[in-house]
Amino acid sequence: MSNQLRLAIIGDLHVAVAHGENDERLEIDPGRKLHGLSVDLCEATIAAINAEQDIDAAIILGDMTRDSELFNHEVAAKLVRQLNVPFHIVAGNHDMARKRPETSRYPGVEVLDRNDFCDFYRGNGLPGATTRYVVPLPGDHTLIVMDSNLTLNELKTEGFDESSQDDGFVLPDQLAWLEQVLSHCRDSGHVPIVAIHHTVMDQSPAEESNHILSRIFRYWQVHQAARLRELFSSYGVKLVLSGHIHAQSVNVQDGFVNLVTSAAVSYPHAWRLLHIEDGICSVESRPLSVLPSVRNLQYASREWMNEGMGEMIRQKVSGVPLLAPLADKLTLMVEQSGWWPRFSDGSLSGFRVDPGLIPQAGGLNLMAIRQVVGVLDDYGRWKSERPDPSQLRIRLRG
Repeated sequence: MSNQLRLAIIGDLHVAVAHGENDERLEIDPGRKLHGLSVDLCEATIAAINAEQDIDAAIILGDMTRDSELFNHEVAAKLVRQLNVPFHIVAGNHDMARKRPETSRYPGVEVLDRNDFCDFYRGNGLPGATTRYVVPLPGDHTLIVMDSNLTLNELKTEGFDESSQDDGFVLPDQLAWLEQVLSHCRDSGHVPIVAIHHTVMDQSPAEESNHILSRIFRYWQVHQAARLRELFSSYGVKLVLSGHIHAQSVNVQDGFVNLVTSAAVSYPHAWRLLHIEDGICSVESRPLSVLPSVRNLQYASREWMNEGMGEMIRQKVSGVPLLAPLADKLTLMVEQSGWWPRFSDGSLSGFRVDPGLIPQAGGLNLMAIRQVVGVLDDYGRWKSERPDPSQLRIRLRG
């Protein structure tokens, strides 16, 4: 039996098509999610994977559609069936029915919740009527797919409100299931590879409990991350695959790697190729370079992201009295620094804001600006202490 394995890892697809003439709901998240290009980007990703040789399987890390609309799932399912290798779907928070402002919702359309999602993809990405499952892979590898989402009804039962609908959760019954599966892998000598939509460890300094932005970025990571890390460490898990944060990212903690793959729908539109041989996993990033509808995809998408995130920063800063007068200058600084695209494509290591971009000010305004610059620079320091997420080797045994 061969001990080699080649996996294609695909990040969040967020497939979205117009549901009528002049439908503007596709662009509710300009810059980060290019909904209007989602079909083209999905097709290009699939074509790139199909052009590779000897790929054994593909893993799609969740968020198949914009907001789990049935008509978008119908498009997504047709697209992913074009893969010429077996594919396995991880459920994401956008694969559950969600609360949305009336202005951004498609009126009167059918939306899939977890049970509907399972029925829809059964036999086409899901092996059965469940979003947590185990799949044997070539050699002695085992894929363990988890579901880190709660439906709106489950949130209510667990004592959370709708504001937590994008958070990650792993409840006790799934933890017990996971431990049983990991125990079986250990006893049988199989190498476990875990896939879960949300992250299981920090992917930025802003998630650390004492950070000024910790409450904002808490939804990136599952609430039960510490318990999961204990289980992974105890049972020798070395690799956990995640999506959700739309970035090429990696962190190492408790003896294993949490590898995050960027969204197909967002810059840098990269999928990953994992080549495993003799217990070593080599990771390659494969950003799309060509799209029929966009001449220079990487440059154009990077600019779209910068503009979209700049507008979001302007809105956030404008709501802070101390910073509001500086909103335009701070937004320009962040945009010109390229901070967010560099976070997304995994090149933020060593980042520092160019002093020439820092707005001139005095008194309290100067203190506020320095705090913002300190937050941005802190990311560069933090990332420089982690491995390169685009070229990585992971030991899966021992």
